Amino acid sequence: MPKVTEIKQNVKNKNKVSVFADGEFLCSVTAEAVVKMRIKVGDEIDNQKLSATLFDSDCQIAFTKAVDLVCKSIKTQSQVQKYLFDKGFSSEVVQKTTEKMKEYRYIDDGEYVKSYVNTYQKQKGKKRIVFELKQKGVEQEYINLVDDLIDDQKEYALAIAQKFAKGKEMDLKNLQKLYRHLATKGFDFETCRYCVNCVANEVEDYDC
Repeated sequence: MPKVTEIKQNVKNKNKVSVFADGEFLCSVTAEAVVKMRIKVGDEIDNQKLSATLFDSDCQIAFTKAVDLVCKSIKTQSQVQKYLFDKGFSSEVVQKTTEKMKEYRYIDDGEYVKSYVNTYQKQKGKKRIVFELKQKGVEQEYINLVDDLIDDQKEYALAIAQKFAKGKEMDLKNLQKLYRHLATKGFDFETCRYCVNCVANEVEDYDC
């Protein structure tokens, strides 16, 4: 078995070290992994220990990158996993990192849904919010929370409708445009009709 002859700190990344065995470069891993696996100069290192060290090192690097990502903005579990896969980490590393991120509450899709609804329910209808959460990879069990978090959006939708109508002659054509505008934002049929009726006021015989 090869014998560790040198452990040298990397110049560009002080958190990593280069391990040399029998005078030749063996691998570059985190300093923490070397300490954890108790690798030191003079030790013999077999393939099993080398693989375990590399895996542990990759998990530490992946975790650091994932934490940096969610510190910039809240992410779903799916978004974090995709980010790590795109960085070239193996499925095993991604899985272990995901579990650790959930354990530390750095990712929590239930909390993500609550935050998303709180941020966008005044701007978007329930259908649009649900669609966007699915696009972000949120699982159905968490998307189901939306029904409990959003009840009646008529007040929010009406504010959007009044803003749309401001300065416009709300004739039949513009009322139809208003309906489509609200529907595009994801508000349901009943809410859209309610808002159009409120804005229409004296306009009659229109059909959305």
